[in-house]
Amino acid sequence: MTTIETHSGTLTDELAELADSHEFKPYYFVNAAPEGSLETLLKNQLTGFLRKCEDPSKAALFVAKDDSGKPLGFCGAELLDFDTAVLKVNSGRIPFFVPGSGEYNDIRPVADQLMSAAMDWLKERDVVFTNIRAAVYEMPLIHAAESAGFNLMDNGITVIIHQDNAPKYEKAGYDIRLFAGKDIDIVREIMRDAYTHDRFHLDPKIPHEAAEELYQLWIHHCCVSPRELERVLIAERKGVVKGFFQYHYEKEFSQTTGMGLYTYGPAAVVRDRTAIGAYYSLLVFAIENTTMLGAPYAMVRIPIGITPILKLVLKLPPSFMGFDMTYHHWR
Repeated sequence: MTTIETHSGTLTDELAELADSHEFKPYYFVNAAPEGSLETLLKNQLTGFLRKCEDPSKAALFVAKDDSGKPLGFCGAELLDFDTAVLKVNSGRIPFFVPGSGEYNDIRPVADQLMSAAMDWLKERDVVFTNIRAAVYEMPLIHAAESAGFNLMDNGITVIIHQDNAPKYEKAGYDIRLFAGKDIDIVREIMRDAYTHDRFHLDPKIPHEAAEELYQLWIHHCCVSPRELERVLIAERKGVVKGFFQYHYEKEFSQTTGMGLYTYGPAAVVRDRTAIGAYYSLLVFAIENTTMLGAPYAMVRIPIGITPILKLVLKLPPSFMGFDMTYHHWR
């Protein structure tokens, strides 16, 4: 018989062993990562999550155990303050889901019980909206989520490009520079209605205005309150801003693996013919710039529905590619 317990405190050796054996670790598709580095990355993230769990009203880690008390799998649940503020309903997510290793029929019951425990915890905190992301072949998690009432809302491809596979930046009609304070209004205007095939705009239960507010706040924070080693590029044509492009240093991944990596986030260009090529110029400039900053790898995740950008990025030979799906649950 499998029982579910709430774990607090530090990361135990038994939980660490489960993390080590988990197939779908963060960046699981980066097969050039040094041996043991992705395992270390997941365990470091779990340690950080357990610190959140010190406040049981904000986060919890659930562990499935067999009759002997041996851990079989674990998952986490947490509240999301930002999503709650924007969507105007209590929001949460399941950031970790490790149902164990083995055959599907052995893992699936554990996945169902872990999912039930996480959803009960979220229900107790009046959470209405919950999201979870799964690797495309993470079948026990996917099926447990579907059984719990989650709906597929997003398919994404994550592409990692090495500097040696990227074209060199050549100025071709656009001046690329860093964001300046005077750009904030035009950047927010360009962001408006730029994303329509993402999981927030496609979810019929999220009002269009709320999805727009989320992206507006996202780019506003990137521009006005950037994190360490976060930048926003501006593309100009004849002195007129035609687009922007955000990227930031993935410190945890880079330090753990030794593979310097920048992630590209929100980006958009104006919707007229004069902006054709602006995104490509921004992308290639950003890759070259991050190389100069000491990071030879560049990463971008693209929802499959954003076809023009997906086609453009896939023209650059990727070093690694991962595929995932995002699910939403509404209580």
